[in-house]
Amino acid sequence: MKTTKRVAAAKPAVAPTSFAVHTLLAVRVEGTTDIPVYENVLLIQAADGEDAERRATEIASLEEEEVFRWDGKPARLEFVGIRKVIECQPFGTAKRIGSGAELTYSVLAVASEADLKKLVAGDPVTVTYSE
Repeated sequence: MKTTKRVAAAKPAVAPTSFAVHTLLAVRVEGTTDIPVYENVLLIQAADGEDAERRATEIASLEEEEVFRWDGKPARLEFVGIRKVIECQPFGTAKRIGSGAELTYSVLAVASEADLKKLVAGDPVTVTYSE
């Protein structure tokens, strides 16, 4: 008598989700207390937010530089952390991230209409960065 082994059907792979991960890199300039900070937003395909954060941390860590010059002074670039992880939202009824998709967002506040106009123009202005 011949027997056959039953094999479970493979589960379809779950498509990864797109995340915008905000990474922060600090410029440590020798002899100064000011800390310029780069906020880089990385598009990461991952199973969930924790996986996206882990992957972004690996990538951002590669951006670190031991020695370079900032305004003529010795400096180093240091990955200091993840500020936020945002699940990207397709536009309208689209199933995928494409043109018009919301990749990330920030919530800012300014003190006046004049400051709002400066912000829109790209001029220096004080903002409260809440999210």
